Amino acid sequence: MRIECHVDPRQATATRFAVVRLRAENGADLGQLDVEYSRLLPLGRPGPLALDLLLLASAVYAIDKLVARSTAGDGWTRDFELRVPASDPGRWSGAANAINECLSFLTGDRWTVEFSELRSRLARPGGRRRRGVRRPAGESVCLFSGGLDSLVGTIDHLEEHGDERVLLIGHHDGQMPGPLSDQRALLPLLMRAYPDRVSAVLPRVGHSGTAQELTLRGRSLVFVALGVFAAAAQGEGTPVLIPENGTIALNPPLTPARRGSCSTRTAHPHYLDLLRRVLSTIGLDHPLSNPLAQKTKGEVVVGCRNRELVHSLAQLTVSCAKRGHTRNWPNRTAGSCGCCMPCIYRRAALHAAGLDTEPYGADICSGEVDLDNPGLEAPNDLRAFLSFLRAEHSAQRIGSMLLANGSLDPGRVPESAALVRRTMEEVQALLRAKATPEVRRRAGIRD
Repeated sequence: MRIECHVDPRQATATRFAVVRLRAENGADLGQLDVEYSRLLPLGRPGPLALDLLLLASAVYAIDKLVARSTAGDGWTRDFELRVPASDPGRWSGAANAINECLSFLTGDRWTVEFSELRSRLARPGGRRRRGVRRPAGESVCLFSGGLDSLVGTIDHLEEHGDERVLLIGHHDGQMPGPLSDQRALLPLLMRAYPDRVSAVLPRVGHSGTAQELTLRGRSLVFVALGVFAAAAQGEGTPVLIPENGTIALNPPLTPARRGSCSTRTAHPHYLDLLRRVLSTIGLDHPLSNPLAQKTKGEVVVGCRNRELVHSLAQLTVSCAKRGHTRNWPNRTAGSCGCCMPCIYRRAALHAAGLDTEPYGADICSGEVDLDNPGLEAPNDLRAFLSFLRAEHSAQRIGSMLLANGSLDPGRVPESAALVRRTMEEVQALLRAKATPEVRRRAGIRD
């Protein structure tokens, strides 16, 4: 599918971003980008390259949601040819190969991106900053999702860098507002714990039109683009932190059907390496790092450098990949499903820290999840995970799986396999302590 980003030279949205529509080659209007630029205005002017990156990422995120995978020949891998205007198309064209590889690895599609000359402004300047309102600023920028990893990543960085300020960047989609409420619940408490050291910008980026896909493979790119935008506004060399526990970053395939692009790659080491290459090629000097890459979720929580604070805030965070899908939950008032992989890793981590007290939509330990009904989609993750545990894979076997799941530096394989093994042990400890005999049997845990 050939798609063009069309920037209207005459109009701007109420949030001061240009009216940008995604148009298919056959003339179909896929939708309009929704970039809440007014939230970014207090950061100052980061330069045209950071704004170009935000446009590209927003377009990729929207296209990933708006075009159904069922339209692809194999029902999954779509072919996209995307034309995007840029302030310096020559410079961006020089990074096209790296961009195509990066996008293809991230979403599991085939991308070809072309760049044309941007002939109008993408963003409209705002008015003067109100007197007494401080500009959001920091010596480093940290992505802030409202989840447990980003909370601990923020706390650890503040504890390890005693005088440094941290600028937190959130992201939410107008069609999925849940993350914004998570971020807003946590921020005042973080600011109170670290006076004058935490500031935040929480913009909305999404699109008009009905989403056909909810795999959200492209969300990571728009999140990182917002982080780079904020870092560029702080000054050259400002780092961007992407806190994600190592297990979720690697996302080990639990079954052969989940290998390759069927697993999410939002913080996969190879994806981050490709992003670094893109930024270096176009001249955006902002180091990307995942400070939690070598830790399991349990090690993230137990090892937090302000244990008292994370213990008090943990239940305000949400890690669920299927929040809101409450129809088949025994406990519909819960905020998380309890049986997706992020929920399972989270609960094992909280158990390790002595914090496993929050309610879930379905309790994987008590037998609330119907594992014998193949018509129910919700328990699929749990079925696959119990089967994975029961297989008792060796570190060598896990390493082979990680290599099959996506490009991974061979030098990283032993430590990555060991990390996955430690994660399995964390979940086994939870099940051994709290699960029914039947759940333990399915996990291969012997009494």
